Amino acid sequence: MEARIIGLKGCGKTTLVAALAEGRGEGHIATVHVGDPRVRTLSEIFQPKKTTFAEFKVQEAAWPEASARKGEMERYLDSVAGGQLYLQVLRAFDSDLLGEPAHPEADLEELDREFLLFDLIRVERAFERAKKAPLPDIGKKALVRCQEALESETPLREVDFDASQLSFIRGYQFLTLIPQLLLVNTQSESGWDDGRLEPLTRGRQVVAFPFSDALEVSRLSAEEQDEYAAALGLPGPAAEVVARAAFSQLGLISFLTTGSDEVRAWPIRKGETAREAAGAIHSDIQRGFIRAEVVPFTDFMSHGGNMKACRDAGVLRIEGKDYVVADGDIINFRFNV
Repeated sequence: MEARIIGLKGCGKTTLVAALAEGRGEGHIATVHVGDPRVRTLSEIFQPKKTTFAEFKVQEAAWPEASARKGEMERYLDSVAGGQLYLQVLRAFDSDLLGEPAHPEADLEELDREFLLFDLIRVERAFERAKKAPLPDIGKKALVRCQEALESETPLREVDFDASQLSFIRGYQFLTLIPQLLLVNTQSESGWDDGRLEPLTRGRQVVAFPFSDALEVSRLSAEEQDEYAAALGLPGPAAEVVARAAFSQLGLISFLTTGSDEVRAWPIRKGETAREAAGAIHSDIQRGFIRAEVVPFTDFMSHGGNMKACRDAGVLRIEGKDYVVADGDIINFRFNV
C-alpha cells in the first residue's frame, strides 16, 4: 500500500513523515511499520529468525507556494494521483512564523475544492478527447455520473458505481475516488475537539495529535515509546496510530503466519477468502490451495500459546477455500503445485 501525505504549507507534513519513519525515512518518503502486539507476542513464543510486521509507504507532496498556485496546482495534483490512500494533514496550532491563526475547517474545505475541481477538469477533457475517439457506452455513462457528482460537489468515493463503471474510471486516477484519512496536527494540551470537523468529514476518519510530540516519541526505543506516549497524552506512537486508522479506512485486516523461520502479519482486504489470502503470500500457494489450518489469535493465547493444545481442544480448525478470513487468524496453508 502507498499513501500520499497532502496538506497546505506549514501544516506539519515533513514532521509527520519523520515521526512515521522512526529513523527509517529517506527525506520525504517513509516506510511505516504497522506495530502489532500480536506479532510481538508470537515472536516471543516462536523465537523465529525473522519477525515481519505489515507495512506501507508514505510520501509527502509539498504544497505549491501561493505565488505559483495558479500555474502549479494542476501539476501538483497530477503528481499525487495514483496513491491508494491520502493522508490529509490539517493545522490546528498557531505559529508566529505562519502568521494567520489555524483554521482547519477552512483548510479542509480548500483542499476538498481543489480535488473536486481537478477531477471535474479531467472529466471535461475526457469528453473532449471522446469527440475524436468515441467512448464505449459503459465509459460514457460512467463519466456522466462522475460529472454530475462533481458538479454537485460530491466526491467520487461517495458514488455507488457498479463494478464495470468503477473498472473504467479507475484509469483516470480521479483524486476524489481515493479514500482519505484526516490527520490533525494539534498543539500539546490544546483540548482539540474532533467534533469541529464533523460537518466536513463525509465518512473520513479524524486522527488528532501533536506531531511535534509524536516526533519526540519516535526517537525512542520501541520499549520506551508506549510509556512516553502515554505520559504525553498521545494515543500511541504515530506509526501505530496512523497505521491502525489507515487499515480501518481502507477496510484492511491482517492474518498471521508462524514458524521457526518467520512470524509475519499479512494485510488483506476484509472479506477475502482463505484461497485469496493465500495469494498474499505467493501465487503458487493460491493456485495449489488444498486447505487452511486456522486458529484465532485469542484462542491460541487462551490455550497457552501452544498449537498442540489448540488442536486437542478443537479450536484449530480445517477450513476450505471459501472460508472468510478474520482479523488475527493464525493460518497454515496446505497446498500442492
